[in-house]
Amino acid sequence: MENYKEIIPPSALRKFDEMCLHNEYLYLNKEMQQQILSWATDMLKESRTDWEKLHKVTVEAVMKIKNTEKAKKGAVARDKKYAEFRNKFAEIQKERYEIALINGTKLTANGFVEWFLKNKTNIPVPYSEQNQKNKLRQLAQQNNRKLKKLLLS
Repeated sequence: MENYKEIIPPSALRKFDEMCLHNEYLYLNKEMQQQILSWATDMLKESRTDWEKLHKVTVEAVMKIKNTEKAKKGAVARDKKYAEFRNKFAEIQKERYEIALINGTKLTANGFVEWFLKNKTNIPVPYSEQNQKNKLRQLAQQNNRKLKKLLLS
């Protein structure tokens, strides 16, 4: 049998010794003492394994929550970074949309993005060049939906 003294805490072993001293059957039956110690050792091993799993799951859950909070804070910071540009872009798009309505034409998101990229004057676009058209198109589509809702109401 493994060394149960490494598994069972000393205070618990002292209590077990006292129990054996005060119980005549246990005091005389060394085999029963060994069976009890073996059972207690197995029980503690299983419990420690369960505690370790629970600890691991708890730590993972806490880390996931912290990462989620960090991602949300990052999203808010990025949103602030782009807010001024989005507002200016929306203003220009609204002006172009109104001009298109007066002329009886339709201003598509793609058409506005092409016009904007050709005619932007001193307006820095915060998106990377590789992704600029795609991001501007998405933004223009959102703005078009808002403008259409305003017209319908």
